[in-house]
Amino acid sequence: MKKNTFIMIFIALITNTVCFAVDIQEGKKAFETDCVKCHDSSLFDKPNNQKNVKDLKSLKKQVKQCATASGASWFEEDEENVVAYLNETFYKFKN
Repeated sequence: MKKNTFIMIFIALITNTVCFAVDIQEGKKAFETDCVKCHDSSLFDKPNNQKNVKDLKSLKKQVKQCATASGASWFEEDEENVVAYLNETFYKFKN
């Protein structure tokens, strides 16, 4: 009985998992639409920015905080797209 319950829960988790591919171009569009309302790309050239964003994990955290603060109605995949765009364009962190 326990084995069947485990299998059913496992199947439910797999089928409810959202899978998406990161889209850097969509990330760029979201950045150009929402992020530039508060700052432009010169932000990423400032040495002070390195205090907040030191790795991919902290970049994700910063993007999430900015999206929330700005009221951007992004889904998780939108945040991931922006993170991918910023990382490829400015940060160059290893995955």
